[in-house]
Amino acid sequence: MNHQTKKHFGQNFLKDTNLLKKIVREADIKNKNVLEIGPGQGGLTKELVLVAKDVVAYEIDLSLKKFLDSLENDYDNLSIIYQDFLKSELKLNEETHLVANVPYYITTPILFTFLETKNLKSATMMIQKEVAERLIAEPSTKAYNALSVLVQYYTTVKKVMDVDRRLFYPVPKVDSIVVRLIKRIEREIPSNDEPLFIEFIKAAFKQKRKTLINNLFEFEKISKDKIKDQLKRAGLNEKVRAEALALQHWIALFEVWKNDR
Repeated sequence: MNHQTKKHFGQNFLKDTNLLKKIVREADIKNKNVLEIGPGQGGLTKELVLVAKDVVAYEIDLSLKKFLDSLENDYDNLSIIYQDFLKSELKLNEETHLVANVPYYITTPILFTFLETKNLKSATMMIQKEVAERLIAEPSTKAYNALSVLVQYYTTVKKVMDVDRRLFYPVPKVDSIVVRLIKRIEREIPSNDEPLFIEFIKAAFKQKRKTLINNLFEFEKISKDKIKDQLKRAGLNEKVRAEALALQHWIALFEVWKNDR
């Protein structure tokens, strides 16, 4: 069966079966519940159902039913939901693991859904190389930004492998990377303060060329002298920029800033 790929759904299908098998091995999902986003023609899905306890896959493109219906009929542990994942009410009553070849255009919202969903414990995702490099970036590098800090706060993240664009059809304009994120069970900030921490980090990186003092001043309009004092108490230089701070510095600064509010 032929399928006309749809650019507006970010459809690029992976052709390499060995690579798909490796993704499943790296995901460590034997006898576990799995969530897949964008199964497409079912290439990855076929490998997941052989290992996982149950697989729930969200597909937005109804024209792919002709590929997926027979697969769903063949495996009792597969359920396919034909909905926009980002508009769905996600109900996960048990520990679940995300495994997906993520459409590039929705990578960031999927990442934040993963971070915010309690019962999603890990994510093994093939994503755009540029985004993956941000997730694993270290301080004082070009790729390091607010997303780097937040992902590294919530998860242990590692690069699994590079994926050449020529392994997809149609061939996309960029290469991909498979990353694996495992939720950190113990985190330094109380859960009720974490929404404020996210807001704080985003504000601190709002304008990368500005010093941290200037970005935080625009965030809350407290005096710059007070912000300088907060930086000093957190053990930081007053001229520091956001991209120079490692995760432990962000946690220390947030605690000082929060306690002064």
